[in-house]
Amino acid sequence: MLLCVSVLSYSLSHLSHSQELFLEALTKEIRSASSSARVYPDAAAVNTLLLGVSAKVMGVPEEVAVQELQKKMMLPVRKLAKGMALVVSYQYIKRVFGHLNSSLSSIAVSTFVKRTHALKNIGSWITPSPSSTRRVLEQSPEECMDLLHADSFLRDAHGRMAMLDVLARVLDELEATATMVCWMGPNNAMRVIRCMYGHFANVSFRVRFWGFLLAFFLRFGYTRAFVSLVTCCFSFATL
Repeated sequence: MLLCVSVLSYSLSHLSHSQELFLEALTKEIRSASSSARVYPDAAAVNTLLLGVSAKVMGVPEEVAVQELQKKMMLPVRKLAKGMALVVSYQYIKRVFGHLNSSLSSIAVSTFVKRTHALKNIGSWITPSPSSTRRVLEQSPEECMDLLHADSFLRDAHGRMAMLDVLARVLDELEATATMVCWMGPNNAMRVIRCMYGHFANVSFRVRFWGFLLAFFLRFGYTRAFVSLVTCCFSFATL
């Protein structure tokens, strides 16, 4: 019994360490992409990174790591009723990719909404429910459509300023500020961002897709909670 517990703990430790290294490898892959096409890693690149870090953590050749990653383990799951369930190790580690993608979308959208509100007074603060003390900044379907029309969310002056702030914030999350962002001119008043076009396309796509979903579903009477759920599912599905 003690042996079983020891082996399980050791395996969980391996998985946790693999997730940490996998996240580091993913962020490095994105920020150091040699071309725009590599900014958003495809399935082959993701699997290669995952296999590499897993083999390193296990201290075994990649051929052996492949076999180990296909094994099922008793691992924590989100459903509270279950607590633990048999999960393929590979799938458990790969969740990191989905979490990173969802996090980047959340950062991009929240930064854009806050900046457009500050620059153009778009959006309004609401209280989600009568019992809630939290306030949420939201945009109406009409405001979203106006931003999407003719790509004004990135073409007009305020839209460009907001999107540059979004890009800088996402690059900071990817730990790329030191290599891609600098300040120049008198009193360092001018910010210069040097990155791949793909980095900008990555964040602008997230903002555009969110705006489209919000405008479309709210116009047809769906709740914001539903829109958030669909956006989250999309983030994981595109991984």
